[in-house]
Amino acid sequence: MVKNIIIDELDLDGGVLCLDLANTVSDRQHMPGTDYVNNFDNLLYWAVKKAKVISEGTALVLQKRALAEPAKARQFCKEAIELRELIYHMFLQVSKNEAVSSGDLDTFNEIVKKYLPHLILRQKGRDFSEAWNWEADSFYQVLAPVVKTAYELLLSDKLDRIKQCGSDHCGWLFLDTSKNGKRRWCSMKTCGSNDKAIKYYYRQKESKE
Repeated sequence: MVKNIIIDELDLDGGVLCLDLANTVSDRQHMPGTDYVNNFDNLLYWAVKKAKVISEGTALVLQKRALAEPAKARQFCKEAIELRELIYHMFLQVSKNEAVSSGDLDTFNEIVKKYLPHLILRQKGRDFSEAWNWEADSFYQVLAPVVKTAYELLLSDKLDRIKQCGSDHCGWLFLDTSKNGKRRWCSMKTCGSNDKAIKYYYRQKESKE
């Protein structure tokens, strides 16, 4: 695949695949932010290189189909962005300890009905593994794992750990896996350090006035 430096540098700070997709917009606090998956090629690159939900071999098959059926590829990308925004809105409500709106839940349930029936079990010896029974050139295998993780997260006991980054220039969602559940930022390395640097600057400025 052609190297995409912007997506290569995109951090996966959500802690869960569905939140990582929701965070493919640069700044949720000051929309519109940069959209990292605004076309089919970028979405596919994210799925292979960052999320690692499909292989490069599968991506080549999907790219071939996209070249043959560009309108369908564009429509799928549109659906992916709609799913991303739905996931973001649902889990933003959860992060605020609010009920998910009935409209959002109805829409998500329709998506679940479309994707999860393709989930199957495979057996090797006495061991079982999870798999999907999509056609080899189905675009939907890109989003299927995202839908599944959103479904599982909504059913989990971790809803009180879903938070929105406290930085004024972020707004990403993340699963707080810290011991005390007091994490404020999606990433201490980026948002946490930036916020502390800004606050330090203004404290120093005020002390000199």
